[in-house]
Amino acid sequence: MKFAILGTGIMGRGWITQCAMNGHEVHCHDASPQTLAGTVAGCEKLAATAAKKFKHDDPNFVSNAMGKIRVHDEKGAFIDAAKGCDVFLEVIFEDLKLKCSVLADYLPQLPPSVVFWSNSSSLDIDPMAQAGGRPDRSIVTHGMNPVPLMPGVEVVPGAKTSSETIEFTRQTLLNMKKAPFLAPNIPGFWVNRLLVPQMLDAVRLLEQGKITVEDGDTGLYTSLGHPQGTFKLHDFVTAPTMLRVALQMYQASNDPRMYPPLTLMRMVKNGEYGASSGKGFYDWSDPRNPKPLDMSKYVIGTAEEMLQPLA
Repeated sequence: MKFAILGTGIMGRGWITQCAMNGHEVHCHDASPQTLAGTVAGCEKLAATAAKKFKHDDPNFVSNAMGKIRVHDEKGAFIDAAKGCDVFLEVIFEDLKLKCSVLADYLPQLPPSVVFWSNSSSLDIDPMAQAGGRPDRSIVTHGMNPVPLMPGVEVVPGAKTSSETIEFTRQTLLNMKKAPFLAPNIPGFWVNRLLVPQMLDAVRLLEQGKITVEDGDTGLYTSLGHPQGTFKLHDFVTAPTMLRVALQMYQASNDPRMYPPLTLMRMVKNGEYGASSGKGFYDWSDPRNPKPLDMSKYVIGTAEEMLQPLA
């Protein structure tokens, strides 16, 4: 099969690698030349990690996968390549207005047979399907990060998604050794509808001075069997992404638990994004051994502290 993937950030590279590792031809593009420039190197690293984890004994496994990737610097060349693909997958950050604008530009230029997948983690598929002009062939395929290492894929049909599109998507993902599962088209779908409120509640408790990063993550890791604690997960997701997802879910649901806490806003303002910036709830100077940070500067005990600038 042939895939056209728009967006080559962390999640985009994950999907590019996943498709390429399974023998599919992948055409990719990103509006950011800097992001696009690091695509192949990032995918090669992911493929090597996957090869080690899943014990692939083929010495050419990584090089074969990389040979399936075609990077397009020019938008026009990418669209021309996408016209011959089976699937168009967008992996743009969580901004519904932006996604719809981009899809309204790209998808009408493609043949009606091309199936549209969105990697959105929380956004309504119906406006995107409408913007792209193919609601019957539009569906969410929300992969877990990192995509090549995590089997789960949340599959979310829209109001007009055909049964053929659902089955095509499910079977394609199964053939790529993924574990697809159907989820409802509600804010956050299934995974983030449960996960995001829990993660935001953890930040609120930290903001109240009720828990520390180290104790909070140790508790979840050792008591609930989580592979990592919630604050470390925050750092992998990144503060800007959490802020966008929480705000989008709040606006869609009016659920007060979804409203992002002040600490999260201050961390974004201060550039404390998490693992990607080297500092968040942890110090990532040594990525193999991140150190939990003292976040007491973010504790809010008085109205005066709440009114302090975002610094």
